[in-house]
Amino acid sequence: MSVNRSGTGNDYKSYGARPQPSLGDWMKMLLKEVWLMLAIFSIIAILGIAFAMTMQKKYTAEARLSVLVGDEYIYMSNAGANATGEGATPKQEQIVQSEIEVLTSAPVATRTVQAIGLDKLFPPKADDKSEKALNPEAKFNTGVEKLRREFGASSTPNTTVIHLYMSNKDPQMAALSLNKMIDEYLVYRRQVLFENRTPGFQEQKDEFSRQLEVVNGQISAFLKANGVSDYEAERTALQTLLANTRQELLSTTTKLYESEGRYSSTSSTYSQIPSEVRLSFETDNSKKRLELQQQLSDLLTRYTDNAQPVVEMKKRIAALDGVINSDDGRRAGVIRTGPNPVKDSLATDKARNQAEVQAMRERRDILAQQVAQLEARAMALAAVKPQYEDLLRRKAVLEDQVKQFSNREATARAQIELAQTSSDNIRIIERAVVPTKGRSMKKVALIGSVLFAAFTALLAGILRALLRNNAPAPRAVVRNLGLPVLATVAR
Repeated sequence: MSVNRSGTGNDYKSYGARPQPSLGDWMKMLLKEVWLMLAIFSIIAILGIAFAMTMQKKYTAEARLSVLVGDEYIYMSNAGANATGEGATPKQEQIVQSEIEVLTSAPVATRTVQAIGLDKLFPPKADDKSEKALNPEAKFNTGVEKLRREFGASSTPNTTVIHLYMSNKDPQMAALSLNKMIDEYLVYRRQVLFENRTPGFQEQKDEFSRQLEVVNGQISAFLKANGVSDYEAERTALQTLLANTRQELLSTTTKLYESEGRYSSTSSTYSQIPSEVRLSFETDNSKKRLELQQQLSDLLTRYTDNAQPVVEMKKRIAALDGVINSDDGRRAGVIRTGPNPVKDSLATDKARNQAEVQAMRERRDILAQQVAQLEARAMALAAVKPQYEDLLRRKAVLEDQVKQFSNREATARAQIELAQTSSDNIRIIERAVVPTKGRSMKKVALIGSVLFAAFTALLAGILRALLRNNAPAPRAVVRNLGLPVLATVAR
């Protein structure tokens, strides 16, 4: 059918309204485009089916890891022990996600491809010219990206388990590549997470050791300048010696006062004592009395006390004693005089006391001089004590720092050595085994390609029908324009 297009009223555009086809009209319109839709459907379906037929079955190997908190996740400050936040650890979920990021990183895939071999992992196709056109580096990078696409890792919330899977056309290669990736991951994570801080600790330790040597040199120069070998020992010995010298000076002064008192007393007594004294006094009556006493002794050997000779002898002796004891008798005789021995003794004591006083005075003066020298020395050491204590404080701080960094260097070295041999916090729950069942996307691709071809053909038919500017059927003219249709002409 055709309509008048001369602008006399039969053109749809002149009425400003587009025909609104019904479902039947749409069916008729699509039937008119059936050859176009069949052509498009056939082309797309054939291409899709051809592509689907090229798809091969893939085998997926699976493995599981358990991730626990390890030393690499425990914060340890580089500045020193007992730093703020030291010993803190991230949450378990964060640790698991960190391990997944390491697993899926490009370096792990690169190491795996290098360990297995690109051609062994992904055998090249004989007719694939695109791969042959690539240079070795680009070909290797393509293989790494392909391996990363075939590999996957996921975790279940609130668990420490990571599920790993690897797909490959070869089931043995799928298991082999997954296990090799786990091995390379265990090696690579130690390099990433276990930072080798030994050189840094050693450098800091050497720096503090150098500063410690400088301070030790300053301490040696200080001791040499002050003439001591051991400041504290010298100061303690000096204080002890000063206290003993002061005590000895006090004791010497006390003894000097005592010696001066004895000397003064001896001098006073010496001046009052006569130089000469009577030594002896001899008379004839004394001799007679002695003779009579001897005779009496002889008589007593022969007679008793009451005998007449004895009594008479006693009377004679008594009479002679009376004569001797009388003034005349005492004056009659020879008197002998000589130097006074008491004064001689006092002279000796006086000289000894004088010498003692002189010695005590000299000793006091010497001790007083020593006390003054020791006090001056003590004041000099006390004046430089703050400088010495500051040097000691710096030395103690540096020694503590050297000790701490030595311990941390040894700890870091031990951690690195242990990390190179094992990963205690990563437990392999299940290694990959060769899968027995494979999955193929061939059926899905076939169905998808057919559905996509049908959908595309339908859209093409609808679009082509909408682009036509004639009425799909006479009833559409009557329904949309309200004009009667008298006849139809086929074109």
